[in-house]
Amino acid sequence: MKKVMMMRRQIRYGGTKPSHPYDGVILKLKKSSARQQMMTVYTRQEGILNVFVDRSRQSRQGYGSLMILGEITFDAVEKNGAYQLTEYECRSNGAVRKLTWQVYVYTQIFLEMVLHIMAPHQADEEVYRLLVIYGRAIEIKDPRIVTIIAGWQLISQAGFYPDVDHVHLYADSTDNRRQPAWFLSDAAEAGRREITVSESVRKLWKTILQYPWGQAATLHISPHDIDIVEQILYSYFCQCSEKELKSIMLL
Repeated sequence: MKKVMMMRRQIRYGGTKPSHPYDGVILKLKKSSARQQMMTVYTRQEGILNVFVDRSRQSRQGYGSLMILGEITFDAVEKNGAYQLTEYECRSNGAVRKLTWQVYVYTQIFLEMVLHIMAPHQADEEVYRLLVIYGRAIEIKDPRIVTIIAGWQLISQAGFYPDVDHVHLYADSTDNRRQPAWFLSDAAEAGRREITVSESVRKLWKTILQYPWGQAATLHISPHDIDIVEQILYSYFCQCSEKELKSIMLL
């Protein structure tokens, strides 16, 4: 059985103001001062929250137990819109602990997608579930394939579900990123160069959108087809979110 690292810390504060419990997945950690860091976490209860972590009140080992994609159960005190961590239990992520360049790049891409497309305090049970599944899947599967599948499913959960059988694909000549750029449209558009993709690409695309996590069967993927589906993913994400996906420059 795979060993799961669980760490629990209690961080006590003066006063009697009650704290509230949350379940979440850590998206980002950033030092905010010599004594504090900011933890951005997607919670089941309230979506994305920024939570201050008082490093001086943790035990010597407490700070290292918080990492991106860690599954965290915690209590936090809220005051004037700011959240302060009081108590937590965290399952660290095995792939992040044994960090490789590929894991780093693809987790950065996926977490940036989550931060761009999900608004703060917008809770979604399926997005929370997808984050948990994603974090556990990259521990045992190819992080690139896992990120492509989870990325497409994240877009669909956010309400942008393409009609794969009928969508029109165009080259986006206005885009200067290194990744090949695509533009998707439900209708034919004059003045754009439409690109034809094979039926095998569309079939893989639909399979990924509907992929049932946890199935025993192996997903057979053509290297050429997955390249195309990945390129379309990043372009479509930027088209839907109207934000630049900076992490793809690491590829």
